[in-house]
Amino acid sequence: MFQQHNKGFTFIELIITLSILSILSAYAVPNYLNFKQAQSMTSEINRLAATISFARNQSIILNQHVILCATNSFNECDGDSQWHLGWMVFIDKNRNRRFDHGDQMLLNENNMTAGLEAKSSIYRQHIRFNQVGFAAGTNLTIRFCDNRGSDYGKAIIINNAGRPRISQAISSCG
Repeated sequence: MFQQHNKGFTFIELIITLSILSILSAYAVPNYLNFKQAQSMTSEINRLAATISFARNQSIILNQHVILCATNSFNECDGDSQWHLGWMVFIDKNRNRRFDHGDQMLLNENNMTAGLEAKSSIYRQHIRFNQVGFAAGTNLTIRFCDNRGSDYGKAIIINNAGRPRISQAISSCG
């Protein structure tokens, strides 16, 4: 009486296992990509919100006018409201809202994750904080969008008191 023990899978068991794995993967991969994009957007929103708070605090601490603006050259505010290209913070000593001779650079931030866009209105391209941290003028909204569309977009809104808040719903991208 010799008993034989098999130590492998039958072809049917292998096919069933691969089928189940394929079905689970088809469900998990799109959700993982959505999760990854959402995390990337949240990370970049938090990075810009931290910079806004930094600029506001520096205006109060230094008792100076501080400008935060989009840039792609880091020599001037030339980002044309496209914050995903990068941004800079500087002390505007002569209050002309431009980075020129005599102004002091406080911070430069590089571009955001590829595929993510962050844009503000062309009518409000920079944030100017006065000595008490106020950002006079209209509210500034910076909209964040990626290839998922406006249903997944978010925004940072900076009020006249200079405080940023994050909005979970936006009307449109662009």
